[in-house]
Amino acid sequence: MRPFSKSILLIIPFVVVYFIARSLPVEPCDFLHEETYNSEGVLDYCGPGDSGFVDLTIRKWPLTISMRPLGEVKINEPCDFEINLKEFDGSPLAADEVALSHTEKIHLLAVDPSLDDYQHLHPVPDSIFDGVWRFTITPRHFGQYRVFLDLIPIRSPRRVLLSDTFEVSGGEPIIANKTTSLSHIIGNRKFELEVRKSESDGDEFIFKFKARDSNRRPLTLRPVMGAHAHMVAFDWERKGFAHLHPLETEGVVGPVSESTSKDLEFSFNSSRISSCRLWTQVLLEDDEFETFVPFSFDLKTYFNDTN
Repeated sequence: MRPFSKSILLIIPFVVVYFIARSLPVEPCDFLHEETYNSEGVLDYCGPGDSGFVDLTIRKWPLTISMRPLGEVKINEPCDFEINLKEFDGSPLAADEVALSHTEKIHLLAVDPSLDDYQHLHPVPDSIFDGVWRFTITPRHFGQYRVFLDLIPIRSPRRVLLSDTFEVSGGEPIIANKTTSLSHIIGNRKFELEVRKSESDGDEFIFKFKARDSNRRPLTLRPVMGAHAHMVAFDWERKGFAHLHPLETEGVVGPVSESTSKDLEFSFNSSRISSCRLWTQVLLEDDEFETFVPFSFDLKTYFNDTN
């Protein structure tokens, strides 16, 4: 038997198994921690997420992403982008094959080289072509932006994280400021981050997020994407990220619906990175739009200096 024929015979069983698996009736969310549905009867998942940093330069998923601007990319001007998502066999990843996660199909996290411009967006699927998604972004700095996608294919046993880039030309990128900063003031509001080591794991840290008004009274946080806050930690090289949710969501079935004035705690595993820019996303009671709060620190240096 010729080598080519032998190769074909070896491949055929794997192809058959793949298409049989795709044709089997799968209960949505079998692989998720909680199976919940929103008011429209659509599958929706909300949970604490992964506390660890994921390096996308060494960890891969069997999906591919290609992204292109639909116009000229200019600083401080909105630009439409098109994303094509395909599975390993080249078939498009359609919208009905992606589960809702924290009320959205896809979470898109975009950051400039300095990590000073962080934007959390949600691409929408094309109404005609499967696998095609679109979003609009207004870049605030020059340089090469890195884009991360966070999604859950319904037939996958886990989250899928993908990455791509786009360039904002016409000027020099700003230099990243890596100075430790655990407090941030926006108007008459002050946001603070308290950091402590976990008692159970040497690589785990607990972040306590505090939001206060000018009189030091706790601010009220409305639900945003099914949680009272979202945190994203980026390494300075932008190899990956950690997407964190409040520990209060552990054991909670479905998105939170009530506001809170409590301080929120998050778990973060520092085994892969310790120095990072951390962005916290909240929706304050009196605001129409969400507030993004930056913090910066090196956990090892910080604890060496404070202990």
